[in-house]
Amino acid sequence: MKNEGNVVVDIGNSKIKTAIFEGERLVARYTANQLEEVFQQYDKPGYRWIFSSVGEDPTVHSQISALPDHLILTQDTPLPIVLDYHTPETLGVDRIAASVGAFHLYKKDCLVIDAGTCITYDLVDKTGVYRGGAIAPGLRMRMKAMAHFTRRLPDVSTEWEEIPIRTQGKTTRECLVTGAFDGVVHEMDGFIEAFLKEYKDLAVILTGGDANYFESKLKAPIFADFDLVLTGLNTILNYNK
Repeated sequence: MKNEGNVVVDIGNSKIKTAIFEGERLVARYTANQLEEVFQQYDKPGYRWIFSSVGEDPTVHSQISALPDHLILTQDTPLPIVLDYHTPETLGVDRIAASVGAFHLYKKDCLVIDAGTCITYDLVDKTGVYRGGAIAPGLRMRMKAMAHFTRRLPDVSTEWEEIPIRTQGKTTRECLVTGAFDGVVHEMDGFIEAFLKEYKDLAVILTGGDANYFESKLKAPIFADFDLVLTGLNTILNYNK
């Protein structure tokens, strides 16, 4: 590997994803427990860093501040897209990065569905303007909420993959899992249908930690891209060189 490149770090609500890019090519990925290794290996001249963080991790943030050449993505960072959003200071940097990644890859109207702790729906149009979207509870959040806000329903969020999903659940656990999972599928289909009424030639990109559960369940043709936020971060870093 050349002794130069971009290090992109996406610190999410539940996961940390890190990748190394050479130009626009992703050449290496690292898991959350390898982040210390990444700091040791790439904290050297020739590597530029960009961080996107939706949470607070004092240890990671102290390491970031010590890096000589780094960019922390905020709503004020110069971007290759325009934000048409009334409260940009509240717009999640992960949503910004995913939208940049989608526009960079497709150069057309794009609906980005990020299925993670929450499910976000974001529209960036073919002119490179971010138009807004929606935020909904994620899959496990729905399961936990049903248990939290009722007295007798169990929390199936840690065991749901072992429970059958049936249109007619035959146990309360099956009903909870089916309601949460199929509810997400119907919601995604509904949002896609609604956006297609306004944007006829629409690319739908599914990303996020739970994307693999839904990529084969949706009615409309979609692109599944598990590196979309990382691609967006790399694009933003290159834009700011």
